[in-house]
Amino acid sequence: MNRPTKGTMEAEVANAVVRFQREQQGRGPSEVRAHLLGDLMLVRCAGIFTPTETRLAVSEEGRRLIRSARQELRAINHEEIEEIIAGIVGSVIVRSYFDVNVEFGEQVEVFVLAADIERRLLRSD
Repeated sequence: MNRPTKGTMEAEVANAVVRFQREQQGRGPSEVRAHLLGDLMLVRCAGIFTPTETRLAVSEEGRRLIRSARQELRAINHEEIEEIIAGIVGSVIVRSYFDVNVEFGEQVEVFVLAADIERRLLRSD
């Protein structure tokens, strides 16, 4: 039986995040990195802005609008992305956190898992 490795699991999560954001935002980030750290899955996305957001980001008011809109969208969609991540890592998501840096066009999501998946993967080797 082929068991997933840490690297393949991280790649699957990164790809799933890109697909999800394309469905939700109309475009995905230019770069996504996912890191499994014990009972945490950390996902960092760069190049997240749509063309409209890029134009808005030049003003302070525009940056506030982007931050507010992105936070509201995350609040609406967090259960769906948590379910997707849970299916990939094979663990319930206990809670998750999100932040967006409008200045750099990046966002970070942290998913707290019910189990230490990294340890589980090491034991299965």
